[in-house]
Amino acid sequence: MYKIDNGYIHGKSYAVLLNNVEFITWRLNEDTGEYWVKLHLPSGKEIRIKVSTFGLLEITGQWANNKIEIEIGENNVDE
Repeated sequence: MYKIDNGYIHGKSYAVLLNNVEFITWRLNEDTGEYWVKLHLPSGKEIRIKVSTFGLLEITGQWANNKIEIEIGENNVDE
């Protein structure tokens, strides 16, 4: 569980300014349908959270100030 508020993303055991996140990676857990998301920080550390598709789009949108469109699904595969 996470909350985005006033430029921060936070949960029970973490809080970080979204401006401090260098990049975001994710992987679909096909068993649960959740995404395992990593927020990568300049220190080399990362924050890991599990989110729904909506959560992934919300986090990446907030991180990029809604200047990013992510296509999620099987059609977005390198060939």
